[in-house]
Amino acid sequence: MQQPTRRSAIRAGVLFLLVFLVTLGAPATANVAGIEWDEASPITWALFQCSAPADAVNRSEAAAIHMTIRWHASYSVTSSGSTWIGHVQSVTVTNTMEPSLSWVVPGKADAGVLQHEQAHFDLNEVYRRKLAILLPCLQAQSPTKQGAIDALNAALHRKASEVLAQLQKAQARFDAETRHGNGASAQARWEAQIATWLLNPSAAP
Repeated sequence: MQQPTRRSAIRAGVLFLLVFLVTLGAPATANVAGIEWDEASPITWALFQCSAPADAVNRSEAAAIHMTIRWHASYSVTSSGSTWIGHVQSVTVTNTMEPSLSWVVPGKADAGVLQHEQAHFDLNEVYRRKLAILLPCLQAQSPTKQGAIDALNAALHRKASEVLAQLQKAQARFDAETRHGNGASAQARWEAQIATWLLNPSAAP
């Protein structure tokens, strides 16, 4: 077409993060929909509704929180001469806890363990915010409209996967250095670092 045209569309992705591998088990109570991270509403043990794995008492972790990051991006594609350019218009990213997949070993649901699981959720929120910053900056171009759409879609998924990989490494380091929350001084250092990253997500590695 001779005149610049505009095409809006939606692309969505789901990034799953299991802090620990969750074995199959029936929820202890009725399922609750995913709980979105909210600074004003910390998690409670009532949200850990999955039965603990049979071997959980032999594991180093006393609980496991299951979290999911989802993103949706709307974009437009414009033509400029012989080139089509795809631009991200808006991005929505959510970070939720899944109660029906989260568990705690009976008898170990104390305040310290819950604080460790909350920190996992907070760390997830850091990278949710990082995604919300990075994805809108993406663009792609191609000689064809469909090529620009495909290239932008690929760039969105590539960047999202990159951030997810960074998140997985951070979560693993958090558990290793705090010994699943059993090291009080390391736990305190991580909580302080996560609080800083929440204010400046781009600084997170």
